[in-house]
Amino acid sequence: MEYLVGVILGLGTCGLGTVAGFERDRAFYPVMMIVIASYYVLFAVLGGDAPTLGVEIAISIVFVCLAVIGFRTSLWIVAAALLGHAGFDLAHDHVVANAGVPAWWPMFCASIDGFAAFYLAWRLLSRRIEQHDRLGFGNRIRAYVEIELEAARAAERAGEPLAAFHHLERAHVLGQKSTVQHVRVHMAMFFWGLRHHKPREIVGQITRLIGAAAVTWVGLVPQGNTGGANVSAFKAMPIPDDLADLIDVARLPRQWRN
Repeated sequence: MEYLVGVILGLGTCGLGTVAGFERDRAFYPVMMIVIASYYVLFAVLGGDAPTLGVEIAISIVFVCLAVIGFRTSLWIVAAALLGHAGFDLAHDHVVANAGVPAWWPMFCASIDGFAAFYLAWRLLSRRIEQHDRLGFGNRIRAYVEIELEAARAAERAGEPLAAFHHLERAHVLGQKSTVQHVRVHMAMFFWGLRHHKPREIVGQITRLIGAAAVTWVGLVPQGNTGGANVSAFKAMPIPDDLADLIDVARLPRQWRN
């Protein structure tokens, strides 16, 4: 039963990623890998065994590193990591004595991992996920985000902090659909708050950094939001025409552009 439920849940998760378009962001499967790898750490915390916790953290770091490397290079590495984690699930009780792990979890998790690995491989082989444009939208939008970040740095050097923050807001609008760029811009806003002694901005950016890292990949970002603590993190806002044009260009795979 554990295997059947795991396959059904794996199909639901991967299918939702396809239907909803989440997998168009290369971060979808790597983040899935990172979340999966974190559960044994959680179970070790519940089990209350510090040495076991250390072992589980070390093992999870290996899979997190594979997810990051796969995100940066080839999603085939992520598929291999998912399949490897399925094998680890089945051997887990022989490798680590983790009292917090439910008896049914290794079989359940192995079936999700295995299904996700083969599903991702199928998507890659059928070229449903673009492999040749290395980071997809995040890679294509990066250059435009960098222009705004550089403009912000120039404004800072000129002693114009408000103008600098305006460019950070524009960078946020451009990059908010890419996990990497979204986090990058919020980090820049956080340091802006530190430099100019803005407690509200500092606290606001800490919460937004966590949110950007956790939910960008599932598309839970309000369109056009400028990203500062002066606006609600959940408020959708109009996108300036010039930025909308750049976003549209970045959404197109390379071979579709003129």
